[in-house]
Amino acid sequence: MQPVHVLSLVGFAFCLSVGQILLKLGVFAAQKQSGAGLMALFAALLGTWQFWAAVALTGSLVLLWAWILSIVPLATAYPFVVLALVFAAVLEHYLFGERLSAGFFIGCALILSGLVVILRR
Repeated sequence: MQPVHVLSLVGFAFCLSVGQILLKLGVFAAQKQSGAGLMALFAALLGTWQFWAAVALTGSLVLLWAWILSIVPLATAYPFVVLALVFAAVLEHYLFGERLSAGFFIGCALILSGLVVILRR
């Protein structure tokens, strides 16, 4: 696989995690505005810019994913999506103060090891 393909896949995973962080920020903003009910939360969520930014980013990533799949086999590309989990957890740690456990780092090492194996095929 060419370096541009790997960078595209890593960039896709990172942008996917940014979309999830935006969604979480939108939920936090909506919770401040809404009552305790689920429907009130959803209605308030529709009024947050973070929610719409998450929708726009995630929607635009469909186009990037389509391009990636035009040049990289799905069986090779799809495992890179799991990097979004790693990126999202690290972003959540720095933005929201969430703790990262030793198990998280062990899991990340296993994920990265698996990706190296996939790249060496």
